[in-house]
Amino acid sequence: MTRLPEFEFSPAQMQMPPCPHFEECGSCQLQHVKADVYQDWKVQRLKELLAENNLVAEEWIDPVFVPVGSRRRVTLNVLRDDGNVIMGYNKYHSHELAPIDQCLLLTPQLSRIVSVLPDALTKIAHKGQAIEVMLQEADDGIFDCVITGLDETGSRQTGEIASFAEKCSLARVSFRKDTFAESITQIAVQTPRKTSGILCVALPAGAFLQPSAAGETALVNAVMNGLKRQKTGKKDKIVDLFSGCGTFAGSMLEKYTVHAVEGDWPMASSLIEAAKGHSRFSAEVRDLIKEPLVTRELRDFKAVVFDPPRAGAKEQSQMLAKSDVPLLVGVSCNPSTFARDAKILVSGGYKLRTIQMIDQFIWSSHMELVGVFEK
Repeated sequence: MTRLPEFEFSPAQMQMPPCPHFEECGSCQLQHVKADVYQDWKVQRLKELLAENNLVAEEWIDPVFVPVGSRRRVTLNVLRDDGNVIMGYNKYHSHELAPIDQCLLLTPQLSRIVSVLPDALTKIAHKGQAIEVMLQEADDGIFDCVITGLDETGSRQTGEIASFAEKCSLARVSFRKDTFAESITQIAVQTPRKTSGILCVALPAGAFLQPSAAGETALVNAVMNGLKRQKTGKKDKIVDLFSGCGTFAGSMLEKYTVHAVEGDWPMASSLIEAAKGHSRFSAEVRDLIKEPLVTRELRDFKAVVFDPPRAGAKEQSQMLAKSDVPLLVGVSCNPSTFARDAKILVSGGYKLRTIQMIDQFIWSSHMELVGVFEK
């Protein structure tokens, strides 16, 4: 699989990094590159990667670059050592912690919570214990928190968690023992919700949202513009695969009949519950890696939208390539797996009509893109 190349820039293309933690922190790799050079570099890397895979889009839509200070979700590594709480990101290509006291990527509201986090965690994190803290903003400025590495309960712990939530202005705090364990809510003042189009979903703990509201808007606009290539109405059925909490389904529902498929049980359950209020919306839980929709199931749909995780949608793409669905809109946060899946679709007779890059992974080599295919 072709990967985006490592980066090399001339002195004239570089600038002083705006963040004091840049040399140690591994979260940003490209703060030292001038803005215009950085933007051109990202677009060219994507074009080169697709060309190496013999993928030629008929049209390149202007890219979208999300501004700094717009990230609404963050996961921080935390270690309590000798009574102090050390917080930060891992160093580049390392598991070693790089301490930080600020992050320019975050929204002002999230930055405020991060600034009080070390002090607030002193009663929860044990000496020598390494944990991860995920913070995410939902509707109305409500914040959700999931702490990985903790699973304790009890009246004393509940009081300490309540104090922690109050100090950080958190609506809900959940623990999970490890990355693969279920998140158990410890305290919930409010249930975080996410409104997408006309769909309002109660978010399960740690549910996936796009990293920024601006990035989400750009992705939704790209998907909806792609769907306009086919003449469809409210009675026409569209399936939203890897639908998460309905980021695209909610906007699609304003114009079409939508069926959402999600493999994560808590998120799918929230979608199924939200579907009860909409006659043109349905949802199901299904592992699309192990059990992709087959051609027989795809016959009724005028279009397919798919937004898989970084590993891509190889198995589902193989089924789509055999189908007669006239329009596909693919969203990806990994250009390499997108290229692999796109080659499968093209070999099945689809034409790659448009590509649009959306950069909400600011100052990093990562990027999102939306590709539109027709048969």
